[in-house]
Amino acid sequence: MQRTELRTERLLLRPFRAGDVTAALAYRNDPEFARFLPHIPQPFTTRDAERFVAQNMSEPWTTSPTFAVVLDGVLIGTVNLKVDSSRRSGLLGYAIGRAWWGRGLATEAAWAVITWAREAYGLTRVWAEADAQNLRSQRVLQKLGMQYEHFRTSEAVRPDGTPINSVRYGLTFSE
Repeated sequence: MQRTELRTERLLLRPFRAGDVTAALAYRNDPEFARFLPHIPQPFTTRDAERFVAQNMSEPWTTSPTFAVVLDGVLIGTVNLKVDSSRRSGLLGYAIGRAWWGRGLATEAAWAVITWAREAYGLTRVWAEADAQNLRSQRVLQKLGMQYEHFRTSEAVRPDGTPINSVRYGLTFSE
């Protein structure tokens, strides 16, 4: 599978580049951005940004296409899929920097990737999980046409001691 670029009305979705480190640091070094993403350390350092960009550049496009989301020439987030070819399904992930929340950009970027992946990988299903407390992320999934599937209780806890439970949404395509 060839790395590709996608364009929407407002966005460029492209593979990550080595020059994305500074922009990745700028939007990811934000405790509010990372609030529901416990895998993102805070503070998010230059070294963390270097690892993040390097990892996204090295992901195999055949199973893990990962797009840098660019608005007006600025990297503002990411959209990725974990493709399970045997099940013709994909796990969707997305994150947009807080400065750009509330503008429909996560939905626009995610929909572009879903539309592309349906054809590129022959997907019949896309699904995603969100922190049960992250209502903004759940709203993105609903706008994508995904349906609530289930609630999952977790043993993991936040630094404040509250559990990190999740909800799953899915979208199945008719062939």
